[in-house]
Amino acid sequence: MLLRTLRALIAFHRLGTVVAAAEEVHLSPAAVSAQFKLLEERLGIPLFVRTKRSLTLSSTGIRMLPIAAKMLSTYEELQQLSDTDALQGQISLGVINTVLIGIFPEVLERLKTKNPRLKIRIVIGTASSLVAQVEAGILDAAIVNNPPGALDPTLTVHHLYTDPVALVQSANHPKLTLDEAMRSASYIALDRNTWAGRMIDQFLLQNDLRVEPELELDSQVAILALVRHGLGVSVLPVIRGTTAADTSLRFTPLKGIQRFVVLVERGAHSYAHITAELIRTIQEVARLTDPRSRASVLAAGNPEKTAARKRRQTNLQRK
Repeated sequence: MLLRTLRALIAFHRLGTVVAAAEEVHLSPAAVSAQFKLLEERLGIPLFVRTKRSLTLSSTGIRMLPIAAKMLSTYEELQQLSDTDALQGQISLGVINTVLIGIFPEVLERLKTKNPRLKIRIVIGTASSLVAQVEAGILDAAIVNNPPGALDPTLTVHHLYTDPVALVQSANHPKLTLDEAMRSASYIALDRNTWAGRMIDQFLLQNDLRVEPELELDSQVAILALVRHGLGVSVLPVIRGTTAADTSLRFTPLKGIQRFVVLVERGAHSYAHITAELIRTIQEVARLTDPRSRASVLAAGNPEKTAARKRRQTNLQRK
């Protein structure tokens, strides 16, 4: 009962309502409210500030959050002692949208196949908000763009993979250089409040391209939809998977800029064995899905293609 109450407490802080917290821990709102009151009585400290219309965490309740998270993670760690090499337990993982719709489905499939009892709760958000939640102990880790500056020293950053940043145009329109596109077409910018958007804006300024965006959006999917219909051009990190292979779009990789994807976690926590496996799996899938090396990876794993390539090379040498 205590563990579920602690999970509900953390969910309440994250989601803001008893109803939403109750839904996450599969209890009724009345049951969660009763558990919160019982927890306060047993601890002898006020965890909440109650009014007729609202319920919020007190300063003591907020200070209790990292303690509750630590208790839950310790319990999950104890569970690991009872089983085989397969990972189990639950982690909360923040993922930016471009990773979620790109490389992450295959990563998740591999992890779940190998570790069927492992549970991953995914939270979607901007890079800055997800890292803040890791720092606060609400999330165990987050997969984000590389931070533009130094993070809190209690956090550890692991490099996962690198993506090109490209000029994106409709395939139905004439191919333009970056300079031509910025000066003659409507520019649809990635929100400059995001880390990736800020990086792209700085790159354009460094190349003397001071462009006022026609639109500025925080969704790459929405930007790509507009570009696909010929409503403008954009500069974006290339999302791996179906987006990179979209024949209705033309991606021209740019020199001097790329997007680094990283995993951020607290320096010391009991889920280190799970995040280590997550990092290894992401890096493995990233190598296989890298468009710059995909052909060579596939050919290397196919003896028939390898032999055919050698025959072609021999024939060319004879000619």
